Amino acid sequence: MSQPSIDLRDPYKAAFLAWLVPGLGHYYQGRTGKALLYALCILGLYFVGFFLGEGKVVYWRWVSPLSNPEKFCIYYPGQFFVGLPALPALIQGTLHYLAPNMDAPFWGFMAEPPQNVLNGMHPRLSKLVEIGTIYTTVAGLLNILAIYDAFEGPAYLEAEQPEAEQPAAAVEAIAAGREGVKAGGPA
Repeated sequence: MSQPSIDLRDPYKAAFLAWLVPGLGHYYQGRTGKALLYALCILGLYFVGFFLGEGKVVYWRWVSPLSNPEKFCIYYPGQFFVGLPALPALIQGTLHYLAPNMDAPFWGFMAEPPQNVLNGMHPRLSKLVEIGTIYTTVAGLLNILAIYDAFEGPAYLEAEQPEAEQPAAAVEAIAAGREGVKAGGPA
């Protein structure tokens, strides 16, 4: 039985598009079913988490995790892999790092919220802040798998074929080797 061939086109471009918008790389390859599945699941998970945290759970600040670990945004490296939906946070964090006295552009969308705003969210929203953070992070981590799938394509291994589909000579050699081991002879 022959394996279905899928034209992966340019795998690097497909992987980049899959990072940019989940599912877009698969759509580029003509795999619309997977594109729709990845887009709905990953973006749905990301936006549910984003709204649970009132849009304040995705942000980035340029801080060394070794010198200032309590200020390091441990979740953003995972959120980053959602692509374009999480990119404004990186832009805002970079602009704030380069010009700390400048007002945040784009009305502060996805800029780091002040500490009093973050502290005020917990009594009001309870665990929804943490749930939103985890949802957005898991969406990015899931997209890493989708990016890999867009780059590498489906996994088909010859070893997964049933023995009936393997060449008869290989099956006979395997059987002869088993009989030799049972008889105590060399394998």
